[in-house]
Amino acid sequence: MTSKPASSSATLPGPSTSAIPLLPATALVLCGALMTRIQDTALNIANPVLMADFGLPAATVAWVLLAPMLMSASLLTILGRLADLRGRRTLYAAGIVVFGAGSVLCALSPSFALLVVARIVQGLGAALIGANSMAYLIEIYPPTRRGFVVGLWEAGIATGSGIGPILGGAVIEATGWQGSFGMILPMAIAVAVAVPFAMKEPSRAPGSPRFDLAGAMLFGVGVAAFLFALTQASVEAWGSPVVVGSLALSVVCGVLFVRVEGLVDSPMIDLRMFQSRTFTSGNLAKIAGYLPFSAHGFLLPFYLKEVLALPPTGIGSILVALPVGMFAATLVSGPLSDRVGTRVFAPAGLAMQAIGCVVLAVASPEMGLIAPVAGLLLGGLGIGAFIAPNDSAILAATPRDRVGVANGIMGVSRTAGLLLGVAVGGAGLSARVVANGGQFLPAFHDVYWFIAVVAFAGVLLATVRDTRPA
Repeated sequence: MTSKPASSSATLPGPSTSAIPLLPATALVLCGALMTRIQDTALNIANPVLMADFGLPAATVAWVLLAPMLMSASLLTILGRLADLRGRRTLYAAGIVVFGAGSVLCALSPSFALLVVARIVQGLGAALIGANSMAYLIEIYPPTRRGFVVGLWEAGIATGSGIGPILGGAVIEATGWQGSFGMILPMAIAVAVAVPFAMKEPSRAPGSPRFDLAGAMLFGVGVAAFLFALTQASVEAWGSPVVVGSLALSVVCGVLFVRVEGLVDSPMIDLRMFQSRTFTSGNLAKIAGYLPFSAHGFLLPFYLKEVLALPPTGIGSILVALPVGMFAATLVSGPLSDRVGTRVFAPAGLAMQAIGCVVLAVASPEMGLIAPVAGLLLGGLGIGAFIAPNDSAILAATPRDRVGVANGIMGVSRTAGLLLGVAVGGAGLSARVVANGGQFLPAFHDVYWFIAVVAFAGVLLATVRDTRPA
C-alpha cells in the first residue's frame, strides 16, 4: 500500500487554490445544501397526502425518504474518493443536474413504485452534491478557517430544514404533492448554469492513482446492506431474517473489503486513517450524536399528541425548536472552534444534548410545553455546537488527498446515527409500551433514559484526540 497514513496530513501537498474566488463558490455550494434539505424536509409534510393518494400505509410511504437516503449514504465515500482523484466541480454540477432531473421524474410519476425509483435518482444526485460540497470548501479555504466552513455548511443544512416544511406545506396545499418536487427546479437550473463560471477547480498534480473499483463495489454494497438492516430494524425484530441477512451480507463485504484494500496500491480507503484516535472516535461520536437528534423527530410527535393532545399544527410549531437551536449553535461554534480549538466544544455540545434527553426522560403533563421545548432546544443547540468542531477535528486528522473520502465516511456515520435513532425510537417504544402494560408515558421515559446514556457515551468519545493538537 503506497498511500500515506493519516498522521502525515500536514506534509501532503494540497491543490492550488490561490485564484479561486471564495464568495460565489461558497454561495453555490450552500445553494446545493439548501436545495436538497428543502426537498427532503418538505416531503415530511407530503407523506399524509401520498398515503391518501396511493392508498398505502405509513411504513411503505416512508421509502420515499429512506430510498434516496440509502442510495446517497452508500455512494458518498465512493464519490468522495473519485473526486479526490479527478476533481470536484464537474461532479458537483452533475449532481445538481441529476437531482433536478430526478425532481421532474418524481413530479411526473404515475405510480408509487416509479416515485421511489425517481427518488433513488435524486439520491444519486444528492450523493454527487454532498461528496463535493463541504470537501470542496475545505480545499479552497485555508486550514485556519476549517471550523468556519463546517459551521457554515451545517447552517445551510439547518436553514433548509427550517424552510422546507413551511414552503412545502404551502406548495402542497396549493398544488398537491407533485408541487413539492417542482418547487426546487428553478434553483437547480440556476445553480447548474452558474457552476462553470463561479466554481473553479483547484489544480491537481498530474498522474492520479487508479480508482479502486473492487474496493468501491464492496464498500458500497456493505454500507447499503448495513444501513438497510438498520432501516428494517425499526419495523421488524432484530432477529428477523431480513435484518440478520442484511447484517451478515454487510459483514462479509466488510471482511472482503479489508482484504482487497490491503492488496491494491491505491486503496479507496487508506485503512491507516482509522489508526488516528481523532478520526475513529470522532466518527463514533457522530453516530452517538445523531442518534438522539433523529430520535427527537420520531418520538416527540407521539408525546405531544398522546400526552399533551396537541393538533398537527401545534406539533409542527414545537418541533421547529430543534433546527432553530441547531442553526444558532452552528454559526457560533464553527468560527469559535477555529480560534480556541475543538477539544472543548465537541464534548460540551453532546453534554448539552444529553441533558436535553434527561429533561425528556422526566417530562410530565404537569410541565406542559416547557419540557419538550427545552429538550428540543437543548438537542438542537447541542448537536449544532458539536458538529463543526468534531468534523473539523476529523478533517484535521485526514490526509489532504483523502478529504473526499473522510467526508464520505462522516456521511455514513451521520446516516447510521439517524437510522439508529429511528430504529431505537420505534422498536424501543413499542417494546416498552408492552412491558409497561400499554402505558405510553413510562415507555417514553424508558426509551429516553437509554438515549441519554448513548448521548453521554458520545461525550466521552468526543473527548478522545490524538496527542498532536486538533
